[in-house]
Amino acid sequence: MLAKLFNWFGPGLPKVDLVLSKTEYVPGEKVTGSFHLIGGLNQQTIQRLECDLMKKRPGEKPSLLQPVTTVLMNRELDPKEESEYPFHFILPETLDLDDPETTYILQTKLVLQNDAKTSDMDEIHIVIR
Repeated sequence: MLAKLFNWFGPGLPKVDLVLSKTEYVPGEKVTGSFHLIGGLNQQTIQRLECDLMKKRPGEKPSLLQPVTTVLMNRELDPKEESEYPFHFILPETLDLDDPETTYILQTKLVLQNDAKTSDMDEIHIVIR
């Protein structure tokens, strides 16, 4: 029973980490890296992996700028198993870079069979050259 609770509420869930090749980009540039999956305490079925580009202003919740990718999986991830999936997308050419307090985030979600989710957020710096 305790193991089942861990699987639903956190410590037993698999982890996802988006590792980018760098953190500073210009509009229109290709962003590359990889998704790293690490199994939890028990075997879990992964339904999908999602990544979205989010925009965050101080004092506000992040808002969706654009979906980046959705990878449908339906695969088993064994306890402590590590997997890696390549990642790339092109940043939009038009981004609001006038507000220096606005940040851009890649939000990654790992969706499991029981609709449990784990997530990762990576801030990217967008500059004009």
